[in-house]
Amino acid sequence: MKTTITSIVLLLAMICKLDAQQLQQPLEDFPMSNRGYALLKSGEVIEGRIINSNSTRGITKVSLEDMSGTKHKISAEEIFEFAIAMNDAVRLQYMMERGSSVKKLLSKDQPTAKPKDFIIFRNTSVNGQKELLLQLLNPDFDEVFEVFYDPFARKTTSLEGEYIRWTGDKHRAFFISKNGGPLMKVKKGNYKKAFEVLFGDCPQVLSDVRKPKLEDLGNHILLYQNYCALN
Repeated sequence: MKTTITSIVLLLAMICKLDAQQLQQPLEDFPMSNRGYALLKSGEVIEGRIINSNSTRGITKVSLEDMSGTKHKISAEEIFEFAIAMNDAVRLQYMMERGSSVKKLLSKDQPTAKPKDFIIFRNTSVNGQKELLLQLLNPDFDEVFEVFYDPFARKTTSLEGEYIRWTGDKHRAFFISKNGGPLMKVKKGNYKKAFEVLFGDCPQVLSDVRKPKLEDLGNHILLYQNYCALN
């Protein structure tokens, strides 16, 4: 009886955790904040005012002014993690982009979790090319899988408003790294195959998820971590 009760408690805890952890909403434009930090590959942390950044497919360079007034121009190759502090401007930008999807009432594949104190960008490389910084969408549960926003993912609809750009279903593709490995591009069209590659070494996930859907990616990651991350 005690074993049964314990199992039920663990199951309820897992369900609550699955509900609580979701992929964050990507920000299509650079966040409107002037505070942040850069964690360098050397272990040094530079904290201070964000002066500017350069971007192509992702962030390639950032400029920071530290607490002493010294300015640092840092390339993506030097950075492990770049974090932008949340402030009122970022929260407003986040709410505007989160609510801007033309199809949000018709689609369930929109990430919804809110960033907390920082928006995280992490060093990676797309197709083995130049290192850059992409927004990490699962900073609270990235022990095994890192899910990155693909800013070049194909958009289905786009409308121009007076003050903001209203975008369509822009969360069609992600880059995923497993255990620090090369990025895999995952999208609706290939998710069934990608699901087997990403989670195929965890029988419990395969048995629990009969029809994998991209919109449930966050839950699949959490299932894997609960069942198989420690194996």
